[in-house]
Amino acid sequence: MAQPTRREVVRQIISDETWRELLTPDGTAAASKFQRNFVRATVARATGKRPSLMHLTLGQGARVLECVGQSPAKLTAGGRGVPGLEKAGAIAQWTLFGVLVLMVTVSSPAGFLLAAGIVGLMFLLRKRRRNRQAWEDATWVASPVSAVQRIAGPAVQIEAPANYAEPQSVAVETDEPVSPVTRPYASVQGLYQVSLGRSEWPNVEVVGEHAYGKAIKAALRAGKRPGAVRSDSEVEGLQVELVAEPDNPYDPNAISVRWRNHVLGYLSREDALRYAQPVRRIIASGLTAATTARIWAYDDGDRLQARVTLALPEPGLIAPLNEAPTGVATLVPWGSAIQVLKEENHFDILFNHVPPDGVGLLLVSLHKAIHTLRNGTERLFVEVRLNGERVGELSNVTSAHLLPLLEHTETVGETAIAYARITGSALAAQLVLHAAKATEISNDWLSDGPHPAPKLLPWATEYEVPPAYAT
Repeated sequence: MAQPTRREVVRQIISDETWRELLTPDGTAAASKFQRNFVRATVARATGKRPSLMHLTLGQGARVLECVGQSPAKLTAGGRGVPGLEKAGAIAQWTLFGVLVLMVTVSSPAGFLLAAGIVGLMFLLRKRRRNRQAWEDATWVASPVSAVQRIAGPAVQIEAPANYAEPQSVAVETDEPVSPVTRPYASVQGLYQVSLGRSEWPNVEVVGEHAYGKAIKAALRAGKRPGAVRSDSEVEGLQVELVAEPDNPYDPNAISVRWRNHVLGYLSREDALRYAQPVRRIIASGLTAATTARIWAYDDGDRLQARVTLALPEPGLIAPLNEAPTGVATLVPWGSAIQVLKEENHFDILFNHVPPDGVGLLLVSLHKAIHTLRNGTERLFVEVRLNGERVGELSNVTSAHLLPLLEHTETVGETAIAYARITGSALAAQLVLHAAKATEISNDWLSDGPHPAPKLLPWATEYEVPPAYAT
């Protein structure tokens, strides 16, 4: 007897382009806390993902509800938006929470630790939401860069690591001039987002902020976090560029961090040496290496204390080692890790692509293939190829998640390609695919294809880049 199959929940997909339209500033009043939480919960039920929406307005909330098939009138239902009722509700919430913590604390000797864990979880969730909001501000709300083609990945959530520490102060003089870029580096084709769609927390320290106080203040103002005198301010998700400076008189490997053509600081000598190859490859290919930054600053009136950190993956995971296949190819957005099977049978091919440090990024193509079972039954699966040669396949379960996408690309005459991480040595190699599932692909992405992979120069140890030192 056949077992009943579990009904699959159909989730609505809202693309980044649609979110930008929904969150377009409209001048309406700010939504209340209960209204924002209602909209977030409604979106979570419809899409399976809970946005932050900390700056939501009433007009934006109404558009979002209409997008997920709900009536905008629910924004004011049940007392939402009524100041007196919402204040009473907030007091009741915190009162119940306080009583709960008190009861847990006195209930047993271990109650205090449990209560501390509950409070800590609340702060962690709050921090996580702020990180999510920073990503939304940069991706859904920030104004687009004119005349620039963005190479973007799927919507992802940025989470702070548990061991993250609050920034330490670095003294910065405010009477320093903003360093003009005498040879501004201009992108020929557009931005190359080094994260490739991955979730990256700003974890790489920038040095030399003490010389660029005015530029940092300008970036904070543009991020709508100006801060008052004797107060701290912070902006997250700020898009910045990495510019190699081969003519830098102090370090020929120097890489400056720039915002709107103004230097905010530099990578340390050690980090500049580590990231020199991928950053220079991107620049030599006519693109601009871009990532997001977090700026924290404290203005005490006489001087500015500041810290800038960047979101950067490991150098070997920034740019693929190989080139995209010829023909009409479309790059599948970055997705969760998928283990490639039977790659051990193709070590003779993979061995030639294992980088010296043992970890690297590749572009692979995905193809429909058929297994014929002993009883004559045919089973479709996904075959993974590297430069046209088979290097493995996906399991039945993971193949089912990608086959609808491959059928679409095959119908429109495109070859689906995706990023894969290779890890190995002279003895063995492992291949892990990073591709979004068919249920995670938006209709806008399907209709806007093809999505070619960024065209980079072939992999080399050295690249010629133009002079770009800022004086």
